[in-house]
Amino acid sequence: MVENSTVFIATDERNMTFFDPIRKHANIYFLHDFEHVIGDLNKNYYGMLDQLVASRGRTFIGTYYSTFTGYINRIRGYHSQKLKLPGFEIGQINSFFYIPMRQKHSMNHYNSLTSPLWAREFPVAWRDIDHDLEEGAIIS
Repeated sequence: MVENSTVFIATDERNMTFFDPIRKHANIYFLHDFEHVIGDLNKNYYGMLDQLVASRGRTFIGTYYSTFTGYINRIRGYHSQKLKLPGFEIGQINSFFYIPMRQKHSMNHYNSLTSPLWAREFPVAWRDIDHDLEEGAIIS
């Protein structure tokens, strides 16, 4: 991470001092920093809004065995295909896992489905999904 980067943290952690070590090196933001923009949105939707915001970052770091992280990666995959981001041809996205370390780079390589399926997303969910559609059938 580049010193003084802007980092959005999607979390349900209540003790914000937990993130002080990151705060020393980055400008960090949380969803609650934008409540004045969100307005009266039902708080039950905050998790989904966190996922949408996190999915649009240049880089994403999440947890391997997290369905929350998994869906963020799937949305990132959809965006990579639509925007033709680097690596889109092989389903690669700029996402990493901080735990377990042996899985850190697993989203940077094309993998077929492996068990357990619930634990993560796979490029088959977003790669080439519009391949056989006629041009007029693709929604932009």
